[in-house]
Amino acid sequence: MINILIPLAKFFDSNLGSFAKKALAGLGVGVISYTAVTAAFNTAVSFAQTHYNNLAVDIVSLANLGGIGEAMGLIVGAITFRLTITTMSKLGVIPK
Repeated sequence: MINILIPLAKFFDSNLGSFAKKALAGLGVGVISYTAVTAAFNTAVSFAQTHYNNLAVDIVSLANLGGIGEAMGLIVGAITFRLTITTMSKLGVIPK
């Protein structure tokens, strides 16, 4: 593995210079941060769903009559959209 990495690093350093280093470093940091944000958000949503499902049946029935389930779905969808747009613009996939 090291036999491949050293010539690859020399190729990037001599031919592409700092642009390749910055692009690869930025891509790595962006992918890692997107993965971390997605994992944290999925954990928070799972936590909320678990606690909502652990409520008493009567309370859940009244809450569903009031539309709490749909409201929570809309809020989670809006937060997911916002996180995706923010992260994708920072990664350079879409313009700001």
